[in-house]
Amino acid sequence: MALAAALLCGAAAQAQLHAAGVAARVNGTAISAERLERGFEEYLRERQLNIGAMRSPQRVKALKREALDLLIDQELLWQEAQRRSLLATPAEVDEAAAALRRGFSSPAAFEARLRAEGYDEASYRTHLRRLLSARRVLEQATAGVTVDDAAIRDFYREHAAEFDQPELRRVRHLVLPLAAGADKAAQRTRIDALRERLRAGADFAALAREHSSAASAARGGDIGFVQREELVAPLSQAVFALREGEVSPVIELPDGLHLVRLEEVVAARRVGETEAKERIRAHLLAQRGAQAREAVLQRLRADARIEVLAPLPPVTDAPEESFSPAKRARSAGAPR
Repeated sequence: MALAAALLCGAAAQAQLHAAGVAARVNGTAISAERLERGFEEYLRERQLNIGAMRSPQRVKALKREALDLLIDQELLWQEAQRRSLLATPAEVDEAAAALRRGFSSPAAFEARLRAEGYDEASYRTHLRRLLSARRVLEQATAGVTVDDAAIRDFYREHAAEFDQPELRRVRHLVLPLAAGADKAAQRTRIDALRERLRAGADFAALAREHSSAASAARGGDIGFVQREELVAPLSQAVFALREGEVSPVIELPDGLHLVRLEEVVAARRVGETEAKERIRAHLLAQRGAQAREAVLQRLRADARIEVLAPLPPVTDAPEESFSPAKRARSAGAPR
């Protein structure tokens, strides 16, 4: 009975603290509920998440706990920066604030954003100083991280299959929409006429800019390099049946009438170790840097007294992103 009463009293005390405006304590330093709300809004904004579109209260709570955990980590790093005299200087804060201001159309727009986020200039400078100081701690943790050639060779051998690059085809695309109630026969006549102009030597890019409804129209219909499984079946079949320079027959899909032109083919191959070397090095440096930063945070968490007072569930780990050199090559626009 005494134990149950103690537990109930502890839970009641936590509820009172949260109601009083404390979301968590880190080594006795409070993270206010107001700071959590501000951090949560920033967290959602950075990830372009719309809380109004979320139907699951559990999802909202999980996201808020992620935001709170970030604030806890920031507080731990700030305390560590103070302990190790790694605080950002006023000049560094000035430089960071000036860089942020340059991203706004006017000083008034910058000040309006600060007010919307609950800051005035002085409190935002304090916020920036804390973030910059935390970054110093993490940068010091990764200062000695290196990747030698032996590690690159080992990685390449262990992940050889991941360096198989499928056949890639660079494509231009032109679409005439088939909106509800549209005159399908008229659109068909129009796209047939465009195809005849292309067969007579008209420039596909110019026609795409003028007539296409696709987002690629501004680029002359250029959608870059694609592989077979990235396209819906009718488009995939058409694109991979073409020779370089050829234009497809008209392809009818639910969204519209399509024409595609094959610009270039890059044959399937295995990316060699020499070619992949710097990409592997960058990948391993990023991986080891993340591990070093996480090790610092784990040590700080283990040595700290952390009290989560807000009724939020712990965060589960997300799966780690795999290394895909072919995908990275395409996204960088360098498939060769």
